[in-house]
Order: sequence, then structure tokens, then C-alpha cells
Amino acid sequence: MDHIGIHLSNSANKDLIIDQIIANKFLKNDPDLSGLHGELYSTITINRIIDEELRHDRFPIFTEENPSLLSMSSGQQRKALLTYLISLRPQYLVLDDIYSSVDKDTREFIVENLERLSGTTLMIQLFYRKQDVLKFIKTVYTVDNQNHIIDQHTLQLFIQKHLTDHAIQNIALPHLFVELSPTINPLVLLNSLSASYHDHQVLKNICWTIQFGEFWQLKGPIGSGKSTLLSMIIGDNPKGYGQDMVLFGRKKGTGETIWDIRKRIGYFTPSMILQFTHNDPVENMVISGLVDSVGLYTKPSDLQRDIANAWLKVLGPDFRNKTFNSLSFGQQRILLVVRAMVKHPPLLILDEPTVGLDDENTRLFLNMINAIATQKKVAIIYVSHRSEPDLKPDKIFELVPSPDGSIGHIFIG
Repeated sequence: MDHIGIHLSNSANKDLIIDQIIANKFLKNDPDLSGLHGELYSTITINRIIDEELRHDRFPIFTEENPSLLSMSSGQQRKALLTYLISLRPQYLVLDDIYSSVDKDTREFIVENLERLSGTTLMIQLFYRKQDVLKFIKTVYTVDNQNHIIDQHTLQLFIQKHLTDHAIQNIALPHLFVELSPTINPLVLLNSLSASYHDHQVLKNICWTIQFGEFWQLKGPIGSGKSTLLSMIIGDNPKGYGQDMVLFGRKKGTGETIWDIRKRIGYFTPSMILQFTHNDPVENMVISGLVDSVGLYTKPSDLQRDIANAWLKVLGPDFRNKTFNSLSFGQQRILLVVRAMVKHPPLLILDEPTVGLDDENTRLFLNMINAIATQKKVAIIYVSHRSEPDLKPDKIFELVPSPDGSIGHIFIG
């Protein structure tokens, strides 16, 4: 069966392309999908079904452990949706960025089931990263930022072209803020930290010391407690109170405010995009990272503008003189990563920063992180289920699930 791959950049309108594929307009009847029963394997479908659950009390997808899609973890949602769509016996499946925010077990589950289905069901895979193309794809189309097909290759030729892509490069970062450089080390000290929700133990006796300038990767399968651990460090989780934690030289619960903690942390997680509803200029978005605000409500200084524009110069002309909403999805994420970096915090936390990024924007992100890590002036906690060979942390802190909650293991990179 002649399965199809569609390689996108972050500048393409993916949602429109999906709509056109299903309407049998994008591929111009090659193959002809008219009259065929198709399904969409995507976060779009997950969100639609959850909306039906909330609005109409309809629960088409459930398991013995979870009565609804909403009650599942992201990995469970992905597995349950694929199982459900397969049960509908579609004649074709549109696969949308299938590896986004999935751990190793979920990834293997997806690949095994799609490979098994590929003998009977036409697959149309949309993907941002060249390494994500499924091995049974026959033909790969490349789409530009105007949603036009500009290239067509067999899978073999596409992979060969991928091998000649530009490697990671050294870049010069702008002059960084140094006002918040710490005089206290370690930055974070966790002693026998534990957390539970209702009767479920999530973390057990976590001990972790983060020194100034260290580059850490935080690993663990979905549901192992990574988000819980990060939220306790950041100060967003009340379960941090009463714990033996020292943050930036101050013991937790000795009168510090959440703002005392946050001004020393640069933080990015993909869900942050939902907080930025105003269509601010990108310069203001970067400057808001200097003052820890969602939006900019005071007149910026000349120095703040100079710092913001120096960072925008690193990002390139595609970011200049734009508003946040005019950027593509991937560009918005890159801008929020820069927003987290710009104040030169003692601690930079990046939670799944490459989710939804294409190859070009991923390369830009890796260049920036490698440059910051090389300077050894900022401690980094990098969280990702995806392996990035060009990113080499000094140490790995891995959460390993157990019946009594996840325990921590440390590995030296």
C-alpha cells in the first residue's frame, strides 16, 4: 500500500492541511479519498471527544481503569484513542504528529499498532521532524509555509536528504542579565521529598541537589511525577510546604513568597501558550520575561529594549516586527523559551521544549541551550521524552516508578 508522509514546517497551517486532506482536496485525488471512511489520529480528536464528554456526557472511549478520556494521562489518551479508531475499521488514517509528548512505551505501542494496520489501511502521516517518518511510508511530500507541496521523494531519497542536513552550530548569545546571579550554592536542595494524591503515592524520598551551572535532564515515563516535582520546586504546588527543601539558600516555609522563588527561575512548558491571549508585539513578549509578567504593562527601558532586540536578532528575521498571534505555533514556543532565558536566571527549567517544533526551530533551540550550557552560568533542568543526540546534559535525574511512588536515580552524563 502506498502510504504517504507530509513533512511540514512550523510556518505551515497544519489544521487547514488536515481539513483539506479529509475533504480530498490537498493531495488532488492522488490517492482519491472520496467515498472512503477515514479517521484522524490527533490531539485535535482527543480535544473534540473530551469536549463531547463535558458537554453531552458521551463517553465513547474508556478503559477498565479510566471511565473517560479526560481522566486519562496523555499517554493513556494516545493509546486509548488509537485502539478506538482501529476498532472503527477506517479505510484511511490521518496521523498528526504522533510522537508529541509520548514516552518510550507509548511510542512503541503506537508504532507496533500502525505497522500491523499498514497492510490494510492507508496511512497519511503529517510530521515536523524528519526522524519521525514511519518506515512503511512510500512517498514523502514537503510543504512550504504557504501550504504548497514543493518536493516529492521516495522514503529512501527523503532519508538520504535528511542525512545531509546542517549540523548543530555554535552561536553567540546576547549579553545576559547578571543581576540575579546567585551568591549561594547549591541552588536547590531536596531531602527525602515525597508527594501523594489521595491514596496514590507519586514521589518517594526524593533527594536531589542542583548546583550553580549544572546541566540536568529530568527523565521518567508519563505519570512518574516529573510535573509534580517541578511544580514543587517552582512553588506552584502546595505539597512543597512542610517538605525538607532549600531553594536558593532559603528553607521552604520560612517566609519566602512565590515571587521570591520565581524571580530566580526561568520556566517554559508548552501549556504556557494558553496564558498569552493578548496579541502583543514579540519585543514586548521577550521584555515581559525580564519582569516576570504575562504581558507588558509598563513602559520598557531602553536597556530592556536593547536586550530584547539582541535576542530577536538571534532568532532571525522571521521574528522581527511581528505580533505573537502572527507567529506559527512552533515560533510561539521558541519565543516563550527565549522569554524564559532572557533574564539570565540562576535556574532555567525547560519542560518538553521541543514538542511541536520542526527541524529548523529544534536546531535553533538546541543551539541556544548548548550555548547557555557551555557558559556554565545558569543551571538547566531539561525535561523531554525525546532523545536529542546533539544535547548533552552533564547529569540525568531519572524518576523510576515503584508501587510506593517514584524514586530518584542519578546518572552522570
